Amino acid sequence: MKYLIFTVVCMVLLNFIKGAMGKLHSIISIIFFFLFLTQVYQFVLYPLFSELASVTNVLPYSKLILYTALLLLFNQLIKAILEEQEYEALSKGVDIAVRGSLILLWIQQLKPAMSQLTVLLQKLS
Repeated sequence: MKYLIFTVVCMVLLNFIKGAMGKLHSIISIIFFFLFLTQVYQFVLYPLFSELASVTNVLPYSKLILYTALLLLFNQLIKAILEEQEYEALSKGVDIAVRGSLILLWIQQLKPAMSQLTVLLQKLS
């Protein structure tokens, strides 16, 4: 509930700022966005993902799946704010960097399983 109230207060403040100081509006809105995102991550998303990780810790690669979901969520949020500020090329760059990092992370984590699978397939042939 406090996040809803915080959002309404920020919206009112941003509307005042937009009317009074139009040039500072985009900078201040980005600052509010990251402050809000930090609060949501710290008090909502981190406890949620910690709880999910403790519940699903018996499943293989569950923490990696949760980490991937969290990183893709932040990727979407950062892309949205960059595209709103008309930085589409930078938005694409961020998207490519995050997806490339995730692919590299998954390859590193799956390398032992892939090598075991290769050994098994070589024994079968």
